[in-house]
Amino acid sequence: MAWNSGWDDIFRQHEWGKYPPEELIRFIARTFYHAANRSDVAILEVGCGPGANLWYLAREGFSTYGIDGSEVAIGRARDRLECDDLRADLCVGDAMHLPHPDEVFDAVIDIECIYANSLKDSRSILAEIGRVLKPGGMLFSKTFMTGTYGEGLGPTLDDEPNTYTELPDGALKSGYGITRFTTEDDLFDLYGALNIVNVDYVIRSEKNRRYEIREWVIECRKA
Repeated sequence: MAWNSGWDDIFRQHEWGKYPPEELIRFIARTFYHAANRSDVAILEVGCGPGANLWYLAREGFSTYGIDGSEVAIGRARDRLECDDLRADLCVGDAMHLPHPDEVFDAVIDIECIYANSLKDSRSILAEIGRVLKPGGMLFSKTFMTGTYGEGLGPTLDDEPNTYTELPDGALKSGYGITRFTTEDDLFDLYGALNIVNVDYVIRSEKNRRYEIREWVIECRKA
């Protein structure tokens, strides 16, 4: 996965991304709040960005890990955690080559990271996630659906009609690499090896209902 430095510019210029999405909070609460010792629960976020979800996980007492391709994002995540005297194991790296041993995590979190990759690279990331998950471990993933405004507005990768090399307009207007929208068929093809246990979606409007942002919410449990 070639890292696009445009993401560094985004993390430098924007202050959004400070708080976790409601769907993630629900998932963590349902799945892990009952743990007798939360520090025994190890959770990795791929594409952790400036640390909104890491901050939440660390505050809740879980053993927290994050990886991102952006040095700027990891630096901001470290600063955010240190301000609240929280701890997480963070690294700059590639989600296709996770620097962790096999079967060490109780959960892996993907909040709009995998979508920014071709289908081939997305499969590689999901294979790595499967490798580092413990048996019975969970994957929680949010990824953009087809039907999100911007689909159809830019050039696509060869043989991937829903994968765009750039989007000149729309909710995901980009100058920082690939944007891939996921169909329902693609979803089961991509995530099926990790044993999908739940699929929902979130649809919201933007700009006074000018366009919609559509996201799959996927939960998997490794056999």
